[in-house]
Amino acid sequence: MNVSVMAVPANILPGALDGAAAIVIDALRMTSVAVTALHNGCAGVLACPGVEEAKAAAVRSEALLGGERNALLIPGFDFSNSPLEYTAEKVAGRNLVMSTSNGTKAIAAASGAKRVLLAAFVNAKAAAEAVRGEEKTVIICAGTLGAFTLEDALAAGAIIERLQKLGASPVLDDMAIAARMLYEAARGDFMAALAATKHFNRLRSLGLEDDLRYCLTEDTLGSVPEKQADGWFR
Repeated sequence: MNVSVMAVPANILPGALDGAAAIVIDALRMTSVAVTALHNGCAGVLACPGVEEAKAAAVRSEALLGGERNALLIPGFDFSNSPLEYTAEKVAGRNLVMSTSNGTKAIAAASGAKRVLLAAFVNAKAAAEAVRGEEKTVIICAGTLGAFTLEDALAAGAIIERLQKLGASPVLDDMAIAARMLYEAARGDFMAALAATKHFNRLRSLGLEDDLRYCLTEDTLGSVPEKQADGWFR
């Protein structure tokens, strides 16, 4: 199989997603939230880049609203972008519409792929298992406001490492090789590896240390949200 990594969605070239399984990563925190919500019984997750679009979709589907702008709760939304809020008691059996600064936009950028899946550290092994039979996999890192973020590249490296362990023998492009190398250098203490990075420190400054530890713990969940024909991830 061929595996490529896009450092930011803007790096997706025309035709790059043709026939591909796309894995979207926004490790801190949108894809971690989506994986957690579905693991806890959420009926489905719909990603909307715009806030008003999300509000309208939530009304149509009688869904909960979750997301953030500038890492903070959007006025009128039920949840922020903290995965710790999405407990079974709150989301089981309910649909969830999300709008975030980065992750939901990266999902929109992946729309040309054959399959679109969501991953993070929390489900890296399960994500690798979900695409191991694909001939072409493109991992799309959401980044932050259009810029590269180290945590997404590390999570991409985690998935690649697990693909290799599964015996998939992936042929990697240069960015995939770099993500794999970064992951090997950082594994064991992602908090330390990210300690000087901008987005990590923004979340830490907001007192979200528990979110960071949760999102940077590997393989705790087995859910792999996949986009269905109706646009919802289940």
